[in-house]
Amino acid sequence: MQKRTDKGSGRRTGFLQKLAALLIAVVFLAGGIMIGQHLPKESREQVTVATVSAKLKAIGELATEQYTYTGIYKLSNGQIPFVTKKGFTMVYTSNFKAGVKVKDIKVQVNQDQVTVTLPQSQLLDKKIDPSSIKFYDQSYALFNWNQKEDITKAEQAALKKATGVAKKSGLLARSQKNAKKLIRQLLQGTLDGRKLVIKTEE
Repeated sequence: MQKRTDKGSGRRTGFLQKLAALLIAVVFLAGGIMIGQHLPKESREQVTVATVSAKLKAIGELATEQYTYTGIYKLSNGQIPFVTKKGFTMVYTSNFKAGVKVKDIKVQVNQDQVTVTLPQSQLLDKKIDPSSIKFYDQSYALFNWNQKEDITKAEQAALKKATGVAKKSGLLARSQKNAKKLIRQLLQGTLDGRKLVIKTEE
């Protein structure tokens, strides 16, 4: 009888030890979860903001759309042929580059979401290609001719006209759309599971 009692006691002791070990493991696991939930939120946010800012800063300039326009500009001035009347027809090609300035992008971060606010798209570069310029129908005036000044004025007027055409073509709207797409591709998978919201500044 005594031997059976000792065996039963041994089994109960082993079971209690295993149960105690299991309870301790559960307590540690629950404690780890609670500690993780109560860690300061700022540390996560700061790391994410730093990551986002670094990636955006590396771009430098976000040029997302280009546009080329070939136009004709006519200059005519004066009334008396060969004396005061002068003019020419200038054919030219102008190039435009549109996008957003990365330094003006704003980033906000919370536990669930990263919000990137883009500035309005603008023309980052506009110029007439000097090698494309050709002159036709030139008429010279004896007392009303300053070739260098006239050509400079013609180029300025031509570029102004071409800029208007470029904007009317929807260049800036396309650039804004492409900027959002590129930002999303750039930040995809780097936000630690947060939702990415991309907006345009009003």
